[in-house]
Amino acid sequence: MLFFWEIVLWVVGITILIFLWVVVYDYFFQKDNAVKSNYPWVGRFRYLFHELRPLLRQYFWDDNAFTPRVVIDRILHVSSWKSWYFAFDKFDSTWKLHDPDHQMIHSPTPYNNEEMDPKYPIIGEKRKHPLHMESYFYRSAMSLGSIAFEATSAMAMAACEAHAPFNTGEWWLSIHHIPWVKYSPEKKYLSTKNIPKRTKWVYTLLPGARLKNRWIEWCGDHFESEKWDRDLFLFDKEQRLFYKINRDAPLDDFPKPEELNESFGQLILQVGSGLYGLREKREDGKIVIDWERYQKVTSFVRAVEIKLAQWAKQTWWILKASKNTHTISEIRGVHQGIDLISPNRFPFLQKGKEEEFFEFIEKASELSWGKPVGIKVVISNTENIEPFAKIMATLPKDKGPDFITVDGWDWWSWAAPIALWVLFWKKIYDALETVQTILKKYKVREKVKVFASSKLYAPHMSARAIALWADAIWNARSIMIAGWCIRAWLCSGEYGPCPIWMATMNKSKRRSYEQVWNKKVESMKKYIKAHNKWLIQVAAVAWVTSPHLLNPNHLVIKRFKKMDELIK
Repeated sequence: MLFFWEIVLWVVGITILIFLWVVVYDYFFQKDNAVKSNYPWVGRFRYLFHELRPLLRQYFWDDNAFTPRVVIDRILHVSSWKSWYFAFDKFDSTWKLHDPDHQMIHSPTPYNNEEMDPKYPIIGEKRKHPLHMESYFYRSAMSLGSIAFEATSAMAMAACEAHAPFNTGEWWLSIHHIPWVKYSPEKKYLSTKNIPKRTKWVYTLLPGARLKNRWIEWCGDHFESEKWDRDLFLFDKEQRLFYKINRDAPLDDFPKPEELNESFGQLILQVGSGLYGLREKREDGKIVIDWERYQKVTSFVRAVEIKLAQWAKQTWWILKASKNTHTISEIRGVHQGIDLISPNRFPFLQKGKEEEFFEFIEKASELSWGKPVGIKVVISNTENIEPFAKIMATLPKDKGPDFITVDGWDWWSWAAPIALWVLFWKKIYDALETVQTILKKYKVREKVKVFASSKLYAPHMSARAIALWADAIWNARSIMIAGWCIRAWLCSGEYGPCPIWMATMNKSKRRSYEQVWNKKVESMKKYIKAHNKWLIQVAAVAWVTSPHLLNPNHLVIKRFKKMDELIK
């Protein structure tokens, strides 16, 4: 008993000494914080709670900065398969769900579900290999590297099973974008790494997903004599082998357009201003295009998107050095461990020389075996789109971009510079109206598809965009929420790792996402399918047989000065 009290006294004494040392140090010696100087010890709690605030906010307070909490709850409700219905069982006291400027007109005699006949967009009808979409809603661009390998493959699988297009993001393509494509000897564009047969039975005997995944990791790290990067590979659990895209295989070994079956999904390759993955790896950093590499990569995709700008990031895009791992550097054709900063401007687009950029579009389509090529833009005013429309009006019907992705500002991005997202923006509905006006002015609207890329989380948001002439909806953040994102605002990795390991390159941590991989594939697939289904339901109530028939005549466009006027 005496020994116990001695331990207690020692602990209390040491605690008091530490307390006094911190007080003395903060009050007399430290030179970097005035709060801690005036309020020793107590001031430290101020900064502790400041660091904890982003993690506590989403549990104890309404977090409507990211998106209305009521929308987040409904995405989680639908993706967890509690219901197909995108109904909102919470009263929205913030009125953030309501858009008084664009209310939709209902029909007294709406169509029933069996009477609907949805017509999905066809991208690049003039091209040799157009993309026939099977969904109005798809996963917008999120780059491999900014999103972890396991989360990327889960999203790709979900989109593939939901028959929805999937944008790779500007950082190029890897085996993780085609997880449904399994290894077989005739697929010469794939290479493998084997594990010894004597160890394969261990995988079968191990209990639980976590131990099995750890065994796969251990095998990948120890059963090959030469050094290789485990993250470049997927593991085939049936054949018990690792496989990846063999970029050194001859071009003739890569898939032909007619060989792209459902297992390849509907990939859209995004090319950013840094031309990562398309460029040669050079010591001087000069951008020189490797067109053979481009052809190899585009053999897996159905279309190409050239990113000229992105919502609040009309300047360089950056991937921090901590995320530029050996794997990412190999995929992108750059040097490892440095910040990757894309140029402000796409290198083949110069002001007043848009014709040369259109020549680049045609070359990009030709070298991808005649697949559609489009552009991604941000709209502030008509000058952002009018130069393109003028040139499109002078071109033959089979020339020019096949689609225009319009990126809007609707809530901000935690990866964008503050000075830009508060100064340069236009909300997606206004941006769509601007684009439609210019394209019709030059009589080129029928030559191109228009896609709305914004934070259109729920069908009522997407339906308004389609009624304002969008052909389909691209979205990233809602799919992240359906895939387990808890909105901790740590996506960039600058201030700490993503706590669910969706947006981290930390190997030991992100494997927890692999443990729940199948569950997240299912939840994201359900969300995509439910969103698409309820867009069709909105069309039925508006008395059209397909969402593509919605137009501004189905909207009552008003400008209320105050929300009170709408309530009255």
